[in-house]
Amino acid sequence: MSTAITPLDVSLDTFVRGWAAASPGGVLSRSASVDVTGMTEPDVLANAAALRAHLRATDSHRIAIAGFVADHSRLTLGSEGMARKAGHARPAQLVADMFGITVGEAMRLCEVGLATRARTAIDGSSLPADYPVVAAAIADGTLGLDSAAAIVKELAAASIRCNSSARAVGEATLVSLADGYSVADLRGLARQVRDRLDEDGAEPRDELHHRQRAFRFIPLGNGMVRAQWDMPPEVAGLVKASVDATVSQELRRAKDERRTNGGSSDSGCDEVLLGDDDRTLDQLRSDAAEQLFHHVASCKGHGGDIPSITMVIRMTKESLLTGLGIAEIDGVNDTISAGTARRMAGEAGITPAVLGGPSEVLDFGKTRRLFTTAQKLAFGERDGGCAFGGCTAPPSYTEAHHIIWWSDVENTDFDNGILLCGFHHHRIHDGGWEIAFQHGVPYFIPPPWVDPGRTPRRGGKVTL
Repeated sequence: MSTAITPLDVSLDTFVRGWAAASPGGVLSRSASVDVTGMTEPDVLANAAALRAHLRATDSHRIAIAGFVADHSRLTLGSEGMARKAGHARPAQLVADMFGITVGEAMRLCEVGLATRARTAIDGSSLPADYPVVAAAIADGTLGLDSAAAIVKELAAASIRCNSSARAVGEATLVSLADGYSVADLRGLARQVRDRLDEDGAEPRDELHHRQRAFRFIPLGNGMVRAQWDMPPEVAGLVKASVDATVSQELRRAKDERRTNGGSSDSGCDEVLLGDDDRTLDQLRSDAAEQLFHHVASCKGHGGDIPSITMVIRMTKESLLTGLGIAEIDGVNDTISAGTARRMAGEAGITPAVLGGPSEVLDFGKTRRLFTTAQKLAFGERDGGCAFGGCTAPPSYTEAHHIIWWSDVENTDFDNGILLCGFHHHRIHDGGWEIAFQHGVPYFIPPPWVDPGRTPRRGGKVTL
């Protein structure tokens, strides 16, 4: 039957035949093609899962080819290297040309290909791959390119200061977790593994980041000017907190106006409508940064309409006391050393969220309807921002909401609160979703028309 995705089906057939001819025994599983125009939504989801298996299999073959190209293009081969003989300075350029992809993607293919490729010793004997668990997961289709690249990158950074057995434990841990997380979340987990394997590396990274700082103005062809700012994590945390505070002030003002006018406050995470204003979040951030610079340029003292800024740094009590270990900055991916965090903690507007130490009472039962500042900071520590899985809204773009409506239970305890952006708050309460906590982790249970099995979906901050 001729169908909407027959060209993809035929290309897979061609690929399978070509691979089998070049490498006897090579097999790529495939499913029957279907007419996309006649699909129901469940059909689309089912076929997407099948296609994902095809893509994983294709990744496996691409990684193997890229690893071969990179190995046969190593610098010691000089002009006899495979890439140079093909007219390319680097193997990634040849791989990009072969597959019709960007050099960036080709570089990931080469890096993972080398890391998962069996090696040959000086005496000609065979040696296992540097990352055998990753290699096996790629081969059986449970790990895709981007996930594998995240694992290899962070473990390679840690391997300078940790032994091979510790790295192997980290590799096995990340591969076992990979299938249950998005690529973005897995990157975060991989950084956490890196930091646990190499806590001593945080301080050298701080110094390296400091040397790499840079600010550039780049004229664009359309008359605009792009500012490129390479900043250390602690600077990024301060700048992000400043911009986010200004944007949050604008969002709250618009929300209050909509409530006053009787309108809906429902808005998406990636694009926010401010009444009649159609600015996107990126445009809001740009305007916020401009406002901050205007304030700096005209400021002759304290005051003005710039909102107060809170920058949250998370670390253990032991790290705060000793200066050893690592710390995290709210909204910033990479970590900093505890020593850097201790220096920052002495500055105004820096709030250390110390894990394991005494804290304010977070439960107020029926005595309050609204959550306190201390509770909201604690929610930020637990949830990491909007708690709905995959949402990237930071804590400053969210509000604390009652899991069970206050009018039903009159309960404002910590366990009855969660951070949600405006979009997901309305999806949860109006769309039939439920929230349940398991071991302190929020799970979102979809309504039956979204998932007939109502399988809980993990949310909250991704941690080991």
